[in-house]
Amino acid sequence: IAQQLGPSSWPRCAAARDLGPSCCAMASSSGGAAATAAAAAARPGAQLAQTPDGLTLGEDFPYVCEVCLGPNPYVRMLKMPNSRECKISGRPYTAFRWKPGSEARYKETIVAAEVAIAKNVCQVCLMDMEYNLPVAVRDQLTGAGKGGERGVGGVQMPGSDVNKEFYWENQRQSLAAGTLQGYQELNAGGGAASVGANFEKLAALSRNNSHTPYYDRNLPKLCSFWARQTCNRVANGSCPYRPCCGVFRFPELASTQPELLSTLVRKLHAEGALGCMRDTSDEMEEIREALRDSQRGSRNEAIRNRYHGTEGDKLAAKYLDKAQSMAALTPPEDQGVVALWVGGLTADITQQDLRDAFYAYGEIAAVRMKPERRCALIEYTLRKSAEEAATALHRRLAIKGARLKLWWAKSQQAADNADARKYVSQAYGAPVPPPGEVAAFGAAGGASLYPSMNPSAMGARPDAR
Repeated sequence: IAQQLGPSSWPRCAAARDLGPSCCAMASSSGGAAATAAAAAARPGAQLAQTPDGLTLGEDFPYVCEVCLGPNPYVRMLKMPNSRECKISGRPYTAFRWKPGSEARYKETIVAAEVAIAKNVCQVCLMDMEYNLPVAVRDQLTGAGKGGERGVGGVQMPGSDVNKEFYWENQRQSLAAGTLQGYQELNAGGGAASVGANFEKLAALSRNNSHTPYYDRNLPKLCSFWARQTCNRVANGSCPYRPCCGVFRFPELASTQPELLSTLVRKLHAEGALGCMRDTSDEMEEIREALRDSQRGSRNEAIRNRYHGTEGDKLAAKYLDKAQSMAALTPPEDQGVVALWVGGLTADITQQDLRDAFYAYGEIAAVRMKPERRCALIEYTLRKSAEEAATALHRRLAIKGARLKLWWAKSQQAADNADARKYVSQAYGAPVPPPGEVAAFGAAGGASLYPSMNPSAMGARPDAR
């Protein structure tokens, strides 16, 4: 039974779009109350507030993230009461279906609202609402347990069918009464200390920190018939799937096969989807095989792996590999380097703002801003102060809502060498050869060119040669 929500429900979707990724699913006709309820859902140990106007979470609107809602602030949803079976609990629930954008596919909730709140994940993509990361990544970096062993309030998740029925029925009743507890990561074992130790990794991996949500998650599904060279609808343009519909974006290959992705996109723009499907070259066969590999596996098993955070989640494995490969900010060997480079400055960030962010780690000798390059140099009087600031602020420096990049400044010797090579290249019209090699005869007369021949690096005027 499908029931279309009336115009009175559209402002709730608009409010959901404006509340942000961690609060959007709790939108209602009262924006302030919805934000309070959403914050309570994601806050450990808090209780869900009663929704206004008699509306019920899970029955009148879903618990979804901003990415799945899409860029349109006014979304028309189809409400289907008790029409789907939850992929986790096996119980019937009220499903919602909508189209997040003009180039997006229809999205539909796949788990019940009480199941999603138990892990603080989106009902559609099953990504964490706070960090927009897979459950396995969040749990490992926050120390919240492994393999879905704990759920709401740190309680052990049931295993048998009878216990599951009893457990999720209690959660549904608590949700209807407005007393359902949200996900409690701090009660799952040392969460607070782990979050502090891995904050920079969580901040770097989280897609919620980006200015544009990752809407590629809403792309049309990949046409499996096109991958097998048997799609009959690509010729007349009636196939709604990629790439037959004209959408040439393939996140399946973006992280694992970037070379194949570049080749495929170039061929699609040149020959079209029909021409690429008929292409029988070895290169295209390799691309199609890579696409077919990305679609293999059981969908229901993938949903369970994503929700419980088990080892079968391939996306979580990629995130964890990336987190392990994140290198720390290593101090340079030159002990004379006492300055830090800050990049990504916005126009409203002043020198005083930078001093306020860095002064707690030691005495600052100077702050040199370069607005044309959107960067600045923070120079300390002691090397120890610079090291403490680099360790504390690397990957977590934010001023006036802007996330800034932090790195060690170049040593004076490296800067002089770089300036010298640039000067000689401009003066003689050729790159500087390595020491011991002779430059080509020409303007330089065959003489060897070295960085020390740059007058500006020796303290003299460039034009006083």
